[in-house]
Amino acid sequence: MAELAQFPLSGGGVVVVETDAADLASRRVMRGSSAETAIATANATFESALQTVRAAAEGILHQLRSLAEPPDEVAVEFGVKMSAETGAVIAKASTEANFKISLSWKKNAPSGK
Repeated sequence: MAELAQFPLSGGGVVVVETDAADLASRRVMRGSSAETAIATANATFESALQTVRAAAEGILHQLRSLAEPPDEVAVEFGVKMSAETGAVIAKASTEANFKISLSWKKNAPSGK
């Protein structure tokens, strides 16, 4: 069953995301909300919750760009799961974390010399 979590934005306002009900077991619920429409308030701002994902993405890119022959293009794709308690986490596919990494090298164009 899905639930909602409210993440405050650092510049004001909020973003509401859908989460798993199991992630909201010890949630803080907005007053006046019924049990069916309860919205949990996250422990951190949306931006700070995404910092851990940003650090993971930067780590992957740094490692791939530091190869002996670094690729011309790097693409990293992964799912992000939001939780009111833990913030942003890298989503798993079945029982393992899921990363799709694409590297490409372009042949050098012949010089006009």
